Amino acid sequence: MDGPVNWLVQTQNGSRLGRGRSLAPYLRKFGKHIQKRQLDIPEYAASFVDYKALKKLIKKLSATPVIHAQNDLSTQSAEALAPQASLQANKATFFFRLERELEKVNTFYLQKQAELKLRLDTLLDKKRGMQSRTSSASKLSSRYITLEEGFRQFSSDLNKLQQFVEINATAFSKILKKWDKTSKSRTKELYLSRAVEVQPCFNRDVISDLSDQATTNLLDLGAWAEGERTQYTASSSDQVPGAQSIQPTQGEEGDIDSPIVHAVKAGNEILVRDWITRLGTSADARDRVSKVFLNTVTEAPESTLQALLDSDLVNLNNTDEINERNCLHEAAISGRVSVLRTALAKHVDVRAVDVYGRIPLHYACIHGHEGPITDLLNAAPDTIDFKDLDNFTPLIHCVVHTRISCVQRLLSYRVRIDPSGPSDHIPLNLACQHGSVPIVDLLLQKRPQILPDAEGLYPQHMIARSGRSPRLLLMLRNYGADLDQRDKLYQWTPLFHAASEGHVECLRTLLQCSVETDAHDEKGLSAMYYATWEGHLECMMELTSVGRGSGLTRPSPLLQQTAPTLPSSSMPGPMSMEVEGIPDLSLPPPIIPMRRYGHNFLDTKTFVVISFGEPGSDAVQFYDDSKYPAARLTISSKSSDLIPRNLLLPIQDEFRVISFQIDSLDTFSIDFDIFPTFGSRVIARAVASSKVFSGTTSSSGTWHLELFDPRLRAIGRISFQYQVITPFRGVPLEITHFATYWKATSQFVAQPNALITGSSLSGEHVRLFVQTTSDGVPVLYPQWTINHYGLDVPVSRMTHEQFSTLGAQQGHHGEMLSSLSVTQSNDIPHVHQMLAASFASLHDALAQLPSDVHVEIHVLYPTKIEEDRLLLGPTQNINEVANAILTVVFNHARHLREQSDSFVRSVVFSSFNQDVCTALNWKQPNYPVLLCNELGADTCMPARDPQKVLSSGRTTISIKEAVRIAQSNNFMGLICSSHLLDRVPALVESIKVSGLVLITDMSDISDQQPGRNSPFRGVAKGVDGVLKSSGVLRFNETIDI
Repeated sequence: MDGPVNWLVQTQNGSRLGRGRSLAPYLRKFGKHIQKRQLDIPEYAASFVDYKALKKLIKKLSATPVIHAQNDLSTQSAEALAPQASLQANKATFFFRLERELEKVNTFYLQKQAELKLRLDTLLDKKRGMQSRTSSASKLSSRYITLEEGFRQFSSDLNKLQQFVEINATAFSKILKKWDKTSKSRTKELYLSRAVEVQPCFNRDVISDLSDQATTNLLDLGAWAEGERTQYTASSSDQVPGAQSIQPTQGEEGDIDSPIVHAVKAGNEILVRDWITRLGTSADARDRVSKVFLNTVTEAPESTLQALLDSDLVNLNNTDEINERNCLHEAAISGRVSVLRTALAKHVDVRAVDVYGRIPLHYACIHGHEGPITDLLNAAPDTIDFKDLDNFTPLIHCVVHTRISCVQRLLSYRVRIDPSGPSDHIPLNLACQHGSVPIVDLLLQKRPQILPDAEGLYPQHMIARSGRSPRLLLMLRNYGADLDQRDKLYQWTPLFHAASEGHVECLRTLLQCSVETDAHDEKGLSAMYYATWEGHLECMMELTSVGRGSGLTRPSPLLQQTAPTLPSSSMPGPMSMEVEGIPDLSLPPPIIPMRRYGHNFLDTKTFVVISFGEPGSDAVQFYDDSKYPAARLTISSKSSDLIPRNLLLPIQDEFRVISFQIDSLDTFSIDFDIFPTFGSRVIARAVASSKVFSGTTSSSGTWHLELFDPRLRAIGRISFQYQVITPFRGVPLEITHFATYWKATSQFVAQPNALITGSSLSGEHVRLFVQTTSDGVPVLYPQWTINHYGLDVPVSRMTHEQFSTLGAQQGHHGEMLSSLSVTQSNDIPHVHQMLAASFASLHDALAQLPSDVHVEIHVLYPTKIEEDRLLLGPTQNINEVANAILTVVFNHARHLREQSDSFVRSVVFSSFNQDVCTALNWKQPNYPVLLCNELGADTCMPARDPQKVLSSGRTTISIKEAVRIAQSNNFMGLICSSHLLDRVPALVESIKVSGLVLITDMSDISDQQPGRNSPFRGVAKGVDGVLKSSGVLRFNETIDI
């Protein structure tokens, strides 16, 4: 049985924090998350684990002295012990409370499960009755619409129950982890396996079976309505265990009244009155006429409805057996004022609730019908603040659906605008979230309180986070709201939210209001840090323009010391014993850094990377979103032994990149299956055949696949980018003869993430700008194109012979290369300039360079956008480019080894193109790869430097994305703009603790400026190297490990 520990991953992955939002805040703030979920599912709120109370109990028990038993005469006084000892002594108190919470959750679950089983059995009986008719029903018929809505509502409620179960499973896991951490015990895994996972509520099989039945029958119902010949049998699989079958009556489900329903809707008054007369005094006359009236009340003309009413056979209090709505609900939905007033005159219950807990007033507000709102409020003024099962009042529905005139009408009846309790939604906050200026203006006129919601966000935070209407910030400021108000989630001001989400207009408005730009959150980070981390360049420029928001953070011990020190509390003490007599075998944090040699690479496998859209975009799109409210994507391949991957929709940023290592691309295919979130019945499927990945000359691209349901109808599409990296085609360097590079990582007590403390990279490296000609020869040239008599010719379109000829015509001759052999290693800037203008091949340049000169091979390869915009294509396949460059480097390394067994030139690869870096890194383990990033350099004017070689291909991505790419592909590290690191020093720590080497790019600062004699003068603390404008990449001296 799958336990809550396994479910935890699904819960975190599937929590809908907003499209593309990071999961990291949720992982840090589970207490706030569970409060928000209680607000989202109010009918379940009281039955959630009281996580906050349990946390307080742990804190209280850790400070509570041990109270001895009454018959212990040795002492009667309370002894003050350490918190760990107090918790162990009060263990029974904590677990007694925890077990009561477990009983509460399980009891509520069993109750809801029984209710859902009964509802599903009712729906199945209704469906059987419909399908027993001789002809199919129209999808536009009210009976079909009602039944389909019933199945979808059932699936929605089932999803709520499963979310309830998983959130509580996570709560038990986290509170036990907190108990173990505080009490220094090891009870979590044992308690989860023996007490939590065995409870019925954590058996997912029941809910999965209910989900499959609902999905299957809904698909079958749609097929039948469209006229497909489906032979329906009431199999045992359609009977819900534990529920009694409800047999439909002939009049209830038969097609005897279908002609009358059509006659009423068509306005055939004569036929309707004749039918009523023929019914006479039959026993079921009243029931049949009432059902016809309810099924046609939203569409029929008033003349035929009046004919039904004149018969005195209409029971206006009659309700639909599936959605439980009466004629008042239907009139409020359709805006039929005459029907509504007739029902009110007959004293139909205004407070009757349907299956969603909504009264007619809710539906009048949802659909924006002012007349019905007035009539309903005049009939029952006390319903103005009535809450449905979602805890939505009529005003909340008006706000969410932007019904401005209806909000105005409700305010005239003195609707409550402030919440009555912590479980209530706040109208002003929701109006700000939806960006409705008129509604916010109406609400502010009533002087509401400025309050935080369940997530701890105030209205001004909602505006900055959504970015829909910056004008609202000014309205709140004029109202008296504090635009520097910190939220209760991360201690963020509105400026943080605007900067993190990239909402430039909101950020600009806040800066115009002179908000504090140097504020720091609970982690000591600034708004500039988050704008930089997310890569929002315009926000960075706005923050820079005010001259503040530097992103300075608290002094980091990680960057101020080269060797970790252990606090006294972490030193091993006497061996502690658990209650079961098992000794605590926990070890102190490691203090000896560990060397990692080389990196993982492709030997014979092929590497396929799938990326689902850009951050913040939807990779899976349904053509009718309302039909698929919750789903998961399963990625599998029948042509390999790959483990299927499961992703909850929408796909979060952290999980949008999937990679495979396969044996053969020719037989490789990927199946994309869409399932209900907790079911096993396929909703839709798409297949990417091997032709997708091998049918083009490029090794990467973008693809769109149609999603087909089981009846082969296109119901959506899935979009993804792909990259294929093949193994190196040639003779690789033998690891036994050519040592790989290494980097050392260690862990610090204060920051348990990996931290680079040393590497085999040292000394100075000369940068060589390398690209390939059309015939696959790596050559040295820093620009995409060569100007030849006013014509810009792309290097990638020339052959090597044409490239050499053009160089000779421009006065570059072989004598320049021959002079390199006598160049001193301390004259690297001159070598850099000479080679950039040499029109030499990489092979010739390496052959002429002195062997003691290290090189940084900077590969130029255009992105697809650059290729199209600058007309550089068609470019060579990235795999061919990488193979060509590596072949030259490997052959050169072998040549040097033949000349001298003791020395091989140090080589480092770098590029602004992440695909090139990925290919170079996966094809070999011998040489490190650095990913370059120009983010932040555009905000400064580059200094004029005659030594600087201007180069092409400089691109920007967010620091978050650069770190993710580098980590997932085992790059050595990053090269980032020095201007960026100077403005946001906190980035240095964030990159370093990710286990990456960090190089600061100072190439846009002239080496001739005063004070630039020292290579590391003015460099941010903690960086591992410097790239100078003279083309010299210098690493710090490696730490002796």
